[in-house]
Amino acid sequence: MTEFIYLLKEGIFTDSKLPSPFMDILETLKQFDALTTKKQRYILKKSYCIGKIELTKEGYGFITPLPKIHNQPDWLIEKKLLKNANKGDIALAQILTKKSHKKTKAKVLTILESKEQNVIAYLEKYQLNCIAISIPNEISYKIKAPQKSLKTLPKGTLLKLNPKNGEILEILGTLDDPNIDEILSLNLYQRQESFSLQAEIQAQNTKEVKIKDFKERINLTHLPFCTIDPKNAKDHDDAIFYDSTSSLLYIAIADVSHYVTPNSPLDIEAKNRSFSIYFPHKSIPMLPPALSENLCSLREGKVRLAMTFKMRLHKRTKAILHTELLHALIKVKQKLNYEEVDEFLQTKQSSVIKHPLKPMLLELNALAQTLRKKRLQIGFDFLGDSLELELDKNTELKSASLKFQTLSHQLVEECMLLANIQSAKMLQQKASNKDSTLGIYRIHPKPKPQNIKALFLELKMLGLWKHNAAPKTIESFHKAILEVQKLSKKAKLAIEADKLVIKSMEQASYTSHNIGHFGLGFDAYSHFTSPIRRYSDLLLHRILKEKITLTQMPNSKESLPILCEDLSQKEREVTKIEQDFQDRKFARYLFKHIGQSYEGIIHSQNNQNPIVALSSYPLIGARVISLKSCGTKYQRVRIQILEVNLATAKIYGKIIEYFNEDNKQLLNYFSQKTQKKPSKLKAKQKAKQFIKNIKTRKRK
Repeated sequence: MTEFIYLLKEGIFTDSKLPSPFMDILETLKQFDALTTKKQRYILKKSYCIGKIELTKEGYGFITPLPKIHNQPDWLIEKKLLKNANKGDIALAQILTKKSHKKTKAKVLTILESKEQNVIAYLEKYQLNCIAISIPNEISYKIKAPQKSLKTLPKGTLLKLNPKNGEILEILGTLDDPNIDEILSLNLYQRQESFSLQAEIQAQNTKEVKIKDFKERINLTHLPFCTIDPKNAKDHDDAIFYDSTSSLLYIAIADVSHYVTPNSPLDIEAKNRSFSIYFPHKSIPMLPPALSENLCSLREGKVRLAMTFKMRLHKRTKAILHTELLHALIKVKQKLNYEEVDEFLQTKQSSVIKHPLKPMLLELNALAQTLRKKRLQIGFDFLGDSLELELDKNTELKSASLKFQTLSHQLVEECMLLANIQSAKMLQQKASNKDSTLGIYRIHPKPKPQNIKALFLELKMLGLWKHNAAPKTIESFHKAILEVQKLSKKAKLAIEADKLVIKSMEQASYTSHNIGHFGLGFDAYSHFTSPIRRYSDLLLHRILKEKITLTQMPNSKESLPILCEDLSQKEREVTKIEQDFQDRKFARYLFKHIGQSYEGIIHSQNNQNPIVALSSYPLIGARVISLKSCGTKYQRVRIQILEVNLATAKIYGKIIEYFNEDNKQLLNYFSQKTQKKPSKLKAKQKAKQFIKNIKTRKRK
């Protein structure tokens, strides 16, 4: 199907002799009058699209046009217009709304390719019978099994069903078991933890590295490399060594491509997964543990194969003067974690870090801060935080905390950015064939003009933009964001401002042709530094090896556009899996605390219902849909939990208190949001009344 879509994008000659399955699809498109002809080629009409179906927990769907074009939005499809499409189906859809609408609405005309072989559903009793309710879109299915047998199963039993005939394929467990959350999150996206037998055998048959077996490689085992990772990390992709005297920076990345060869069982498994999945208590690796946690991992004291960038820097400016990519052997001197490095950088003392590494880390930190300062002159610096959950022995929520970027994170980040930039530059080096620059690029398109306009209108309402017009050029946009960030820090709205800016930007993705990375401010950028956990990086290693050794990788160039599209799609899926698991842990916790109330902040609207992000530990970040309540974005509230659906992980509540707000800019924002085209006099009166209401409102 993907090949057909790419053919149609270029235009299919009207007299083309296509394979039989492609001809069938073409005939279907003709039946729905979805094609037009241009220069004797069939192309899809602009009011139609072929795309992948995605379903939401609310029951409606989206269709992502294929191939995904930058700045092209998904189309919204109401539940009644999905035509029984399941997640992952490739469908033909038609636009229903005009361009004046904010969100393009569409309807499914037909399913061109059904991806889902099963649906995940839970058992529910309905009018004395048992039926299955699918997750997340809650479609009911009749079950192909005797009702007498079904009634012996507990309520909330999770089933894997054949949607065509209702046959039970597998009983997964019950919703009241906390361990089911992991199984459910993975199964909703057709993921599994276990590897194929062939992949496991191939991984187990790899041997420990011996220097004598790799005489053709550059031996760097004498250099004191270190790894810096999270405390519980097992897959160490990268190691760093910096010789400040010679201004030489070495960035060593695990040489996974040596072990995972094209089209091997390991490669097929890695390609299907594309990314490792990280849950709070465990990871679902892209590669079997024999590789991801052992032979590929840059472990302390072990000789390992590494693709290593050797960079000579200018002693004063720290600009890169010369770069080499080496097939190397390294041995990590010490495994460090972020906390250990942070403590040392702050106190200059450590009983843990070995002596040879101490002066290097201080010099490396100074280098990283210089590189960072220079980079942020053209790129953006947002207050990045990540939510980290801690689970108990029963995999139930124990605590949650926000993790912010520290000096140790910045140290590693700047080194990895350098390696990623240099890998992209190597892709662009001219070779003998015209497709020499084709590769795996990490791109980030410039924001749309309408998004910039909407962003600065919102920032102006928050009092964080003092000018009438939004910036019109990319150069002025960067300058404007710096001005906004300066004002937002003074107003104690830095996190809110940064989130607004990030939301206005396009999503980063993978492509085979370079268009640059707007957010980072780079002309060319790629992903090179995490081949253990990202298939994109593994592919890039292969391409760069091909350039270095002047060999040709079979079918690599022809398949890259399709591979990049698949990688971008799977990256989004992995994010959704991790978010789904997190939502389930919050829902399970609050299921036991129905009736209790928690503080939070209104952060968005969902079908006119405010969504409150809880700010109380251990529920920081949990999202609650407020029923029959009004409110404005950024308002601090207290919300009472009314209902929790463990199947969909939806949490419902009602706002019972609005807290007084002493931030003048937020008060002004609230007053503007509650007006409906009033005069200036009425605006002042309404603003005063709104503020008075907030200050006098009591808990119900």
